[in-house]
Amino acid sequence: MRMSANKERNKEVVLVELNERKMKILQAIISSYLETAEPVGSRTISKNYDLGLSPATIRNEMSDLEELGFILQPHTSAGRIPSDKGYRLYVDILLNNQKVQEKKIALLEGISDKADRIENLLQDVAKMLAQETHYATIVSSPQYKNSKIKNIQLITLEDKKVLAVIVTDGNAVKNYIIDIQENIEQNILNRLTYILNEHLYGLTLEQINLPLIQSIQKYAETGADVIYKVMEAVSETIQTIDDTDIYVSGATNIMKLPEFSNVSKAMEFIDKFEEKNALKGLLNSMMENDGEDKDQGGIKIKIGDEIDVEEMKDCSIITTSYCIGGERIGAIGIIGPKRMDYQKTILALKDIINNMEQKMLSNIEIDEKFDG
Repeated sequence: MRMSANKERNKEVVLVELNERKMKILQAIISSYLETAEPVGSRTISKNYDLGLSPATIRNEMSDLEELGFILQPHTSAGRIPSDKGYRLYVDILLNNQKVQEKKIALLEGISDKADRIENLLQDVAKMLAQETHYATIVSSPQYKNSKIKNIQLITLEDKKVLAVIVTDGNAVKNYIIDIQENIEQNILNRLTYILNEHLYGLTLEQINLPLIQSIQKYAETGADVIYKVMEAVSETIQTIDDTDIYVSGATNIMKLPEFSNVSKAMEFIDKFEEKNALKGLLNSMMENDGEDKDQGGIKIKIGDEIDVEEMKDCSIITTSYCIGGERIGAIGIIGPKRMDYQKTILALKDIINNMEQKMLSNIEIDEKFDG
Protein backbone atom coordinates (compact mmCIF):
# COMPACT_ATOMS: atom_id res chain seq x y z
CA MET A 1 0.00 0.00 0.00
CA ARG A 2 2.86 2.37 0.78
CA MET A 3 4.36 1.81 -2.68
CA SER A 4 1.03 2.58 -4.37
CA ALA A 5 0.58 5.75 -2.27
CA ASN A 6 4.07 6.96 -3.23
CA LYS A 7 3.29 6.36 -6.87
CA GLU A 8 0.08 8.38 -6.64
CA ARG A 9 1.97 11.26 -5.03
CA ASN A 10 4.56 11.13 -7.84
CA LYS A 11 1.77 11.41 -10.40
CA GLU A 12 0.39 14.45 -8.60
CA VAL A 13 3.83 16.10 -8.69
CA VAL A 14 4.09 15.42 -12.44
CA LEU A 15 0.67 16.94 -13.07
CA VAL A 16 1.74 20.09 -11.22
CA GLU A 17 4.87 20.31 -13.43
CA LEU A 18 2.90 19.97 -16.68
CA ASN A 19 0.03 22.08 -17.92
CA GLU A 20 -2.42 20.84 -20.55
CA ARG A 21 -0.41 22.30 -23.44
CA LYS A 22 2.82 20.64 -22.36
CA MET A 23 0.98 17.35 -21.88
CA LYS A 24 -0.39 17.47 -25.43
CA ILE A 25 3.02 18.28 -26.89
CA LEU A 26 4.67 15.50 -24.91
CA GLN A 27 2.02 13.07 -26.09
CA ALA A 28 2.60 14.17 -29.68
CA ILE A 29 6.36 13.66 -29.33
CA ILE A 30 5.89 10.19 -27.88
CA SER A 31 3.28 9.18 -30.47
CA SER A 32 5.49 10.34 -33.34
CA TYR A 33 8.60 8.66 -31.97
CA LEU A 34 6.76 5.40 -31.28
CA GLU A 35 5.80 5.32 -34.95
CA THR A 36 8.97 6.53 -36.67
CA ALA A 37 11.89 5.99 -34.24
CA GLU A 38 13.12 9.39 -35.47
CA PRO A 39 13.74 12.43 -33.24
CA VAL A 40 10.76 14.79 -33.35
CA GLY A 41 11.02 18.51 -34.18
CA SER A 42 8.59 21.36 -33.58
CA ARG A 43 7.68 21.60 -37.27
CA THR A 44 6.70 17.92 -37.33
CA ILE A 45 4.37 18.44 -34.39
CA SER A 46 2.91 21.64 -35.87
CA LYS A 47 2.29 19.92 -39.23
CA ASN A 48 1.00 16.53 -38.08
CA TYR A 49 -0.87 17.36 -34.87
CA ASP A 50 -3.73 19.84 -34.70
CA LEU A 51 -2.68 21.62 -31.51
CA GLY A 52 -3.38 25.17 -32.70
CA LEU A 53 0.17 26.22 -31.77
CA SER A 54 2.93 27.83 -33.81
CA PRO A 55 6.29 26.06 -34.23
CA ALA A 56 7.91 28.78 -32.11
CA THR A 57 5.49 28.17 -29.23
CA ILE A 58 6.02 24.41 -29.54
CA ARG A 59 9.81 24.93 -29.44
CA ASN A 60 9.51 26.91 -26.22
CA GLU A 61 7.34 24.25 -24.62
CA MET A 62 9.75 21.54 -25.78
CA SER A 63 12.60 23.39 -24.11
CA ASP A 64 10.61 23.37 -20.87
CA LEU A 65 9.86 19.66 -21.26
CA GLU A 66 13.55 18.97 -21.78
CA GLU A 67 14.48 20.99 -18.72
CA LEU A 68 11.91 19.02 -16.71
CA GLY A 69 13.47 15.77 -17.91
CA PHE A 70 10.57 14.39 -19.98
CA ILE A 71 12.37 14.58 -23.33
CA LEU A 72 15.97 14.76 -24.43
CA GLN A 73 17.98 15.74 -27.49
CA PRO A 74 20.18 12.86 -28.72
CA HIS A 75 22.22 15.16 -30.99
CA THR A 76 22.71 18.91 -31.10
CA SER A 77 20.96 19.40 -34.42
CA ALA A 78 18.33 16.70 -33.88
CA GLY A 79 14.78 16.89 -32.61
CA ARG A 80 13.73 15.43 -29.27
CA ILE A 81 12.95 11.91 -28.13
CA PRO A 82 11.15 10.78 -24.97
CA SER A 83 13.26 10.11 -21.86
CA ASP A 84 12.57 7.28 -19.44
CA LYS A 85 10.67 9.80 -17.34
CA GLY A 86 8.58 10.74 -20.38
CA TYR A 87 7.76 7.12 -21.16
CA ARG A 88 6.85 6.53 -17.52
CA LEU A 89 4.42 9.43 -17.65
CA TYR A 90 2.95 8.08 -20.88
CA VAL A 91 2.41 4.66 -19.32
CA ASP A 92 1.15 5.85 -15.94
CA ILE A 93 -1.10 8.74 -16.99
CA LEU A 94 -1.58 9.26 -20.69
CA LEU A 95 -2.10 5.60 -21.54
CA ASN A 96 -4.35 5.05 -18.50
CA ASN A 97 -6.47 8.02 -19.49
CA GLN A 98 -6.90 6.52 -22.94
CA LYS A 99 -8.20 3.30 -21.36
CA VAL A 100 -6.77 0.52 -23.45
CA GLN A 101 -9.61 -0.98 -25.43
CA GLU A 102 -10.73 -4.41 -24.31
CA LYS A 103 -10.78 -5.95 -27.77
CA LYS A 104 -10.96 -9.70 -28.19
CA ILE A 105 -8.13 -10.89 -30.41
CA ALA A 106 -8.32 -14.57 -29.38
CA LEU A 107 -4.64 -15.44 -29.66
CA LEU A 108 -5.02 -18.75 -27.84
CA GLU A 109 -7.58 -19.96 -30.37
CA GLY A 110 -4.65 -20.28 -32.75
CA ILE A 111 -3.06 -22.92 -30.51
CA SER A 112 -4.23 -26.36 -31.52
CA ASP A 113 -5.01 -29.31 -29.31
CA LYS A 114 -1.55 -30.71 -30.04
CA ALA A 115 -0.47 -28.67 -26.99
CA ASP A 116 -1.29 -31.63 -24.78
CA ARG A 117 1.34 -30.88 -22.15
CA ILE A 118 1.97 -27.76 -20.14
CA GLU A 119 5.44 -27.41 -21.68
CA ASN A 120 4.04 -27.47 -25.23
CA LEU A 121 1.30 -25.00 -24.39
CA LEU A 122 3.71 -22.49 -22.83
CA GLN A 123 6.11 -22.78 -25.77
CA ASP A 124 3.19 -22.05 -28.10
CA VAL A 125 2.13 -19.07 -25.96
CA ALA A 126 5.65 -17.60 -26.13
CA LYS A 127 5.78 -18.08 -29.90
CA MET A 128 2.27 -16.69 -30.45
CA LEU A 129 2.97 -13.54 -28.42
CA ALA A 130 6.28 -12.97 -30.22
CA GLN A 131 4.52 -13.21 -33.58
CA GLU A 132 1.69 -10.90 -32.49
CA THR A 133 3.84 -8.18 -30.90
CA HIS A 134 7.09 -8.58 -32.90
CA TYR A 135 9.04 -8.40 -29.66
CA ALA A 136 10.85 -10.94 -27.47
CA THR A 137 8.78 -13.01 -25.04
CA ILE A 138 9.43 -14.92 -21.82
CA VAL A 139 7.02 -17.40 -20.22
CA SER A 140 7.80 -19.13 -16.92
CA SER A 141 6.57 -22.63 -16.25
CA PRO A 142 4.07 -23.20 -13.42
CA GLN A 143 5.68 -23.13 -10.00
CA TYR A 144 3.74 -25.24 -7.55
CA LYS A 145 5.22 -24.71 -4.14
CA ASN A 146 5.08 -28.00 -2.23
CA SER A 147 3.68 -29.94 -5.18
CA LYS A 148 1.63 -32.97 -4.23
CA ILE A 149 1.40 -36.38 -5.84
CA LYS A 150 -1.85 -36.81 -7.76
CA ASN A 151 -1.32 -40.10 -9.55
CA ILE A 152 1.32 -42.72 -10.40
CA GLN A 153 0.97 -45.24 -13.21
CA LEU A 154 3.35 -48.14 -13.91
CA ILE A 155 3.43 -49.78 -17.34
CA THR A 156 5.53 -52.80 -18.27
CA LEU A 157 7.91 -52.51 -21.21
CA GLU A 158 10.18 -54.98 -22.94
CA ASP A 159 13.83 -55.62 -22.03
CA LYS A 160 13.46 -55.35 -18.25
CA LYS A 161 12.06 -51.83 -18.25
CA VAL A 162 9.06 -50.15 -16.64
CA LEU A 163 7.48 -46.85 -17.62
CA ALA A 164 6.57 -44.73 -14.59
CA VAL A 165 4.14 -41.87 -15.26
CA ILE A 166 3.96 -39.40 -12.37
CA VAL A 167 1.30 -36.68 -12.20
CA THR A 168 1.25 -33.86 -9.65
CA ASP A 169 -1.67 -31.77 -8.43
CA GLY A 170 -0.86 -29.12 -11.03
CA ASN A 171 -1.43 -31.71 -13.81
CA ALA A 172 2.28 -31.66 -14.62
CA VAL A 173 3.31 -35.02 -16.06
CA LYS A 174 6.76 -36.64 -15.94
CA ASN A 175 7.67 -39.94 -17.59
CA TYR A 176 10.56 -42.14 -16.45
CA ILE A 177 11.97 -45.36 -17.90
CA ILE A 178 13.06 -47.57 -15.00
CA ASP A 179 15.52 -50.45 -15.43
CA ILE A 180 14.60 -53.53 -13.38
CA GLN A 181 16.38 -56.82 -12.64
CA GLU A 182 13.87 -58.99 -14.51
CA ASN A 183 10.68 -58.55 -16.52
CA ILE A 184 7.55 -58.08 -14.45
CA GLU A 185 3.93 -58.83 -15.34
CA GLN A 186 1.48 -55.93 -15.80
CA ASN A 187 -0.91 -57.37 -13.19
CA ILE A 188 1.86 -57.09 -10.58
CA LEU A 189 2.57 -53.51 -11.67
CA ASN A 190 -1.15 -52.75 -11.36
CA ARG A 191 -1.03 -53.88 -7.73
CA LEU A 192 2.10 -51.80 -7.08
CA THR A 193 0.39 -48.84 -8.75
CA TYR A 194 -2.58 -49.19 -6.41
CA ILE A 195 -0.33 -49.40 -3.34
CA LEU A 196 1.74 -46.38 -4.36
CA ASN A 197 -1.33 -44.23 -5.02
CA GLU A 198 -2.96 -45.40 -1.79
CA HIS A 199 0.06 -44.29 0.28
CA LEU A 200 1.34 -41.26 -1.66
CA TYR A 201 -1.73 -39.44 -2.94
CA GLY A 202 -1.78 -35.82 -1.76
CA LEU A 203 1.68 -35.94 -0.16
CA THR A 204 4.46 -33.40 -0.68
CA LEU A 205 8.11 -34.37 -0.93
CA GLU A 206 8.67 -33.31 2.68
CA GLN A 207 6.00 -35.76 3.81
CA ILE A 208 7.57 -38.74 2.04
CA ASN A 209 10.12 -40.11 4.49
CA LEU A 210 12.14 -43.31 4.90
CA PRO A 211 9.68 -45.07 7.27
CA LEU A 212 6.89 -44.49 4.75
CA ILE A 213 8.98 -45.91 1.91
CA GLN A 214 9.88 -48.95 4.00
CA SER A 215 6.22 -49.45 4.86
CA ILE A 216 5.25 -49.33 1.18
CA GLN A 217 7.97 -51.84 0.28
CA LYS A 218 6.84 -54.18 3.03
CA TYR A 219 3.18 -53.89 2.07
CA ALA A 220 4.02 -54.56 -1.58
CA GLU A 221 5.86 -57.79 -0.73
CA THR A 222 7.20 -58.14 -4.28
CA GLY A 223 8.72 -55.50 -6.54
CA ALA A 224 10.67 -53.74 -3.78
CA ASP A 225 13.31 -52.64 -6.29
CA VAL A 226 10.59 -51.11 -8.48
CA ILE A 227 9.16 -49.25 -5.48
CA TYR A 228 12.58 -47.85 -4.57
CA LYS A 229 13.26 -46.58 -8.10
CA VAL A 230 9.77 -45.12 -8.41
CA MET A 231 10.35 -43.20 -5.18
CA GLU A 232 13.54 -41.76 -6.67
CA ALA A 233 11.53 -40.68 -9.70
CA VAL A 234 8.86 -39.12 -7.45
CA SER A 235 11.53 -37.11 -5.64
CA GLU A 236 13.07 -35.91 -8.89
CA THR A 237 9.64 -35.04 -10.31
CA ILE A 238 8.62 -32.83 -7.40
CA GLN A 239 12.00 -31.11 -7.20
CA THR A 240 11.87 -30.39 -10.93
CA ILE A 241 8.30 -29.09 -10.85
CA ASP A 242 8.90 -26.92 -7.79
CA ASP A 243 11.66 -25.24 -9.81
CA THR A 244 10.82 -22.86 -12.63
CA ASP A 245 11.67 -23.32 -16.28
CA ILE A 246 11.66 -20.55 -18.87
CA TYR A 247 10.33 -20.59 -22.44
CA VAL A 248 11.45 -17.82 -24.81
CA SER A 249 10.72 -16.70 -28.34
CA GLY A 250 11.28 -13.74 -30.64
CA ALA A 251 14.84 -12.79 -29.71
CA THR A 252 15.61 -12.17 -33.37
CA ASN A 253 12.77 -9.63 -33.50
CA ILE A 254 14.97 -7.33 -31.44
CA MET A 255 17.67 -7.48 -34.12
CA LYS A 256 15.26 -5.86 -36.61
CA LEU A 257 14.67 -2.75 -34.49
CA PRO A 258 16.61 0.46 -35.23
CA GLU A 259 17.53 0.75 -31.54
CA PHE A 260 19.62 -2.40 -31.97
CA SER A 261 21.22 -1.65 -35.33
CA ASN A 262 24.57 -1.71 -33.53
CA VAL A 263 25.61 -5.36 -33.90
CA SER A 264 27.60 -5.59 -30.65
CA LYS A 265 24.72 -4.06 -28.71
CA ALA A 266 22.27 -6.50 -30.27
CA MET A 267 24.51 -9.47 -29.52
CA GLU A 268 24.83 -8.41 -25.88
CA PHE A 269 21.05 -8.48 -25.66
CA ILE A 270 20.82 -11.88 -27.36
CA ASP A 271 23.49 -13.36 -25.09
CA LYS A 272 21.67 -12.15 -21.98
CA PHE A 273 18.33 -13.33 -23.38
CA GLU A 274 19.77 -16.85 -23.61
CA GLU A 275 20.73 -16.86 -19.91
CA LYS A 276 17.69 -18.49 -18.34
CA ASN A 277 18.79 -17.73 -14.79
CA ALA A 278 18.96 -14.04 -15.67
CA LEU A 279 15.48 -14.20 -17.16
CA LYS A 280 14.15 -16.00 -14.09
CA GLY A 281 15.59 -13.27 -11.91
CA LEU A 282 14.09 -10.61 -14.16
CA LEU A 283 10.60 -12.12 -13.98
CA ASN A 284 10.90 -12.66 -10.23
CA SER A 285 11.92 -9.04 -9.65
CA MET A 286 9.01 -7.87 -11.77
CA MET A 287 6.51 -10.01 -9.88
CA GLU A 288 7.70 -9.17 -6.35
CA ASN A 289 5.05 -7.42 -4.26
CA ASP A 290 2.57 -8.66 -6.82
CA GLY A 291 -0.36 -7.27 -4.87
CA GLU A 292 0.98 -3.73 -5.11
CA ASP A 293 2.11 -1.21 -7.68
CA LYS A 294 0.14 -2.72 -10.58
CA ASP A 295 -0.59 -0.93 -13.81
CA GLN A 296 -3.35 -1.66 -16.31
CA GLY A 297 -5.21 -4.23 -14.18
CA GLY A 298 -2.46 -6.68 -13.34
CA ILE A 299 0.06 -5.59 -15.96
CA LYS A 300 3.41 -4.32 -14.68
CA ILE A 301 5.77 -2.19 -16.76
CA LYS A 302 9.43 -1.32 -16.25
CA ILE A 303 11.22 1.12 -18.51
CA GLY A 304 14.94 1.62 -19.19
CA ASP A 305 16.92 2.14 -15.98
CA GLU A 306 14.09 0.60 -13.95
CA ILE A 307 15.16 -2.79 -15.36
CA ASP A 308 17.78 -4.58 -13.28
CA VAL A 309 19.54 -6.19 -16.27
CA GLU A 310 22.24 -3.92 -17.73
CA GLU A 311 21.94 -5.29 -21.28
CA MET A 312 18.23 -4.39 -21.32
CA LYS A 313 18.46 -0.77 -20.17
CA ASP A 314 17.38 0.38 -23.63
CA CYS A 315 14.24 -1.74 -23.40
CA SER A 316 10.88 -1.84 -21.70
CA ILE A 317 9.42 -5.02 -20.23
CA ILE A 318 5.74 -5.69 -19.62
CA THR A 319 4.77 -8.60 -17.39
CA THR A 320 1.75 -10.21 -15.84
CA SER A 321 0.87 -13.42 -13.98
CA TYR A 322 -1.25 -16.36 -15.01
CA CYS A 323 -3.28 -18.34 -12.52
CA ILE A 324 -5.08 -21.63 -11.97
CA GLY A 325 -7.86 -21.73 -9.41
CA GLY A 326 -7.07 -18.18 -8.34
CA GLU A 327 -3.48 -19.07 -7.45
CA ARG A 328 -0.68 -17.30 -9.28
CA ILE A 329 1.58 -20.01 -10.68
CA GLY A 330 3.62 -18.37 -13.44
CA ALA A 331 4.49 -15.19 -15.32
CA ILE A 332 4.64 -13.88 -18.87
CA GLY A 333 6.93 -11.06 -20.00
CA ILE A 334 7.34 -9.15 -23.26
CA ILE A 335 10.57 -7.26 -23.93
CA GLY A 336 10.77 -4.56 -26.57
CA PRO A 337 12.22 -1.12 -27.20
CA LYS A 338 11.22 1.75 -24.94
CA ARG A 339 9.16 3.04 -27.86
CA MET A 340 7.20 -0.23 -28.01
CA ASP A 341 3.51 -0.21 -28.86
CA TYR A 342 2.33 -0.37 -25.24
CA GLN A 343 -1.36 -0.49 -26.13
CA LYS A 344 -1.03 -3.42 -28.52
CA THR A 345 1.29 -5.30 -26.16
CA ILE A 346 -0.97 -4.83 -23.14
CA LEU A 347 -3.96 -5.91 -25.22
CA ALA A 348 -2.16 -9.09 -26.32
CA LEU A 349 -1.16 -9.94 -22.74
CA LYS A 350 -4.67 -9.33 -21.42
CA ASP A 351 -6.13 -11.54 -24.12
CA ILE A 352 -3.72 -14.35 -23.23
CA ILE A 353 -4.35 -14.07 -19.49
CA ASN A 354 -8.13 -13.91 -19.87
CA ASN A 355 -8.09 -17.28 -21.62
CA MET A 356 -4.98 -18.93 -20.16
CA GLU A 357 -6.58 -20.88 -17.34
CA GLN A 358 -9.35 -22.30 -19.50
CA LYS A 359 -6.85 -23.31 -22.18
CA MET A 360 -4.54 -24.96 -19.67
CA LEU A 361 -7.35 -26.90 -18.03
CA SER A 362 -8.88 -28.00 -21.35
CA ASN A 363 -5.66 -28.85 -23.16
CA ILE A 364 -3.67 -30.36 -20.31
CA GLU A 365 -5.80 -33.46 -20.12
CA ILE A 366 -4.57 -36.55 -18.34
CA ASP A 367 -5.80 -39.93 -19.52
CA GLU A 368 -8.60 -41.04 -17.18
CA LYS A 369 -6.80 -44.30 -16.48
CA PHE A 370 -4.12 -42.33 -14.59
CA ASP A 371 -6.78 -41.28 -12.09
CA GLY A 372 -7.13 -44.85 -10.90
